[in-house]
Amino acid sequence: MPSIVATQTTYPQNVVSVISLDSTPYYMIQNSMGSFVYGVEQMYLKANSNSQILESYKFRKYNVNGNIESFYEVPTINPYQYQSSLFLDMKKDNVVLDGRTSLALTILPNETLFLILYTNQLANRDFVPETNFFNNDFFNGYQEIL
Repeated sequence: MPSIVATQTTYPQNVVSVISLDSTPYYMIQNSMGSFVYGVEQMYLKANSNSQILESYKFRKYNVNGNIESFYEVPTINPYQYQSSLFLDMKKDNVVLDGRTSLALTILPNETLFLILYTNQLANRDFVPETNFFNNDFFNGYQEIL
C-alpha cells in the first residue's frame, strides 16, 4: 500500500518536514487517480502526545456540482490512555480520495505525527459483471457448423 506524500510548507529553519516511508512517488498516485479512487476505511494516528491526536482533522471535497463539502473529524480518547495512538473509523463519513479531496490538520510544536490511511481501491472495472467471451452463443454455434 503506497504512502502519500503531503504538500509541505518549508520554513527557513526546517520547522516542518514530511517524509515518505516507502518508495512510491506522489506523481504515481496522482496519475492513478484517473483509473482508481481510494475509499478511506480507517485512519491511524500516532504521535508523541495525546494533545496532537486530539487536534481536529478537516476534510474538504468538491462534489459533482462543484460545491465544496467539508467536515471535521475530532478524535476522542480516554484521558488515562497509555499509548498516544488511535484508529478512526472513516466509513461513516464516506471519505474518498479521488483527486478532489484535501486534508488539513495542525501539527503542534516539537511533535511527530504518523498518519496512515487504510484504503479500499475501487475502479470502474470492479462494477462490470464478469463474462466469458468465448462461451458466447456465436462462437458455440460457429463450431457446430464446422
